[in-house]
Amino acid sequence: MSDLLKKLSFIFLVSLFIISCKTDTVKDVIEEAPITKRRVPKFIADNAYASVEKQVAFGPRYPGTPAHRDLINYLSAELEKYTDKVIEQDFKVSFLDEKNVNATNIIGIINPDKKKRVLLCAHFDTRKIAEKDEDKSMQDKPILGADDGASGVSVLLEIARLVKENGIDIGIDFVLFDAEDNGDTGTNNKWCLGAKHWSKNPHKKGYKAEFGILLDLVGAKNAEFGKEYESLRSALKYVNSIWDLAGKMSYGNYFLDMQSGRVEDDHVYVIQNLKIPMIDIINMSRTEGRDGFDHYHHTHKDNLDIIDKNTLKAVGKVVTAAIYNFSNGTLL
Repeated sequence: MSDLLKKLSFIFLVSLFIISCKTDTVKDVIEEAPITKRRVPKFIADNAYASVEKQVAFGPRYPGTPAHRDLINYLSAELEKYTDKVIEQDFKVSFLDEKNVNATNIIGIINPDKKKRVLLCAHFDTRKIAEKDEDKSMQDKPILGADDGASGVSVLLEIARLVKENGIDIGIDFVLFDAEDNGDTGTNNKWCLGAKHWSKNPHKKGYKAEFGILLDLVGAKNAEFGKEYESLRSALKYVNSIWDLAGKMSYGNYFLDMQSGRVEDDHVYVIQNLKIPMIDIINMSRTEGRDGFDHYHHTHKDNLDIIDKNTLKAVGKVVTAAIYNFSNGTLL
C-alpha cells in the first residue's frame, strides 16, 4: 500500500472515531439533561376551606356511620378528578365500643410510572368521643373534626388539583388514611389503624417513596408546627429543608424552629413498616403557654369556627413549594 493510501486510510478511521465520540457525547447529554424547571403553582386557600366545609357538612365521620361512607364517596370522586388512578383499600376495624366495622383507605396516584416518588398523607375519619371537652355531658358525643380530620385532607385535595392542572416530573401518591382517631388511653392501642393496615399492605408490592409528608391538624388559627420527634429521627434533612423553606416564604411564625416532642400518628407506622422517611406537620408545640396539642383537641370546639384560611394557606403553599422544589432538584 502506498504511503498516500495509508495516510488517507488513517485519516478516515480517525474521522469515524471522532464522529462516533461526538454522537455518544450528544446522546449522553440528551439522556442526562436536567428536567425542565416548573414554576410552583399558586395554592388557593379558599378551595381548601370549601373542602373543609364540605366534609364537616356530612357530620361526625367515624367508621360505621352513613356520614363516613358518604365522605369516602366524596373523597374518592375528588381524587378521581385529579389523579391517574384511585384505589379504595377496604378493611375491618374495632375500636371503642364498635366491633368489626368497615373502614377504607383511599389512594390517589399521579404519574404511576415515575420511579422518583413522594408520599402525601392525611387521615379523614373523626373521633367518636370528646373526652377532653369541658362539658362532661358532651364527652361521649362525636365531634365534627374540622381540624382533626378535614383540614389535612382539604390541603391535599387542593395540591392534587394544582398538580393535575400544572403537571409535575415526579410520582405522587396521596394516601388518605381511615380509622386514625379512635384509640383510647388504656393499654388497648387502637390509634392509626388505617396507617397500620396500609403500611403492612401497600397498594403496590415493594412500594417505595423518597420521603413522605403527613398533614394532621393543619387548619386552626395560630397553629404552631414544631419539628416532631419521630420526623427528626426519620427524615432530618427533609424536615430542616422544609422548615427552612417555610422561613424563606415568611411562614416561620407557623413552622417553628424547635422540637415539639413525639406524637403517636400515622407517620410512625409508615416509618416502621416501610422504612420511608416521614415528616409529620401537626399543630403541636412546646412554646410558653402550650404543651402539646391545642385547646380544642378532642373537644366540640373542633368545628368550623377554629379553621383559619391563613393557616391552610401557609401549610398548602409550603408543601406545594416543597414537592415542586423536590421535582426540580432544588429542595435539598
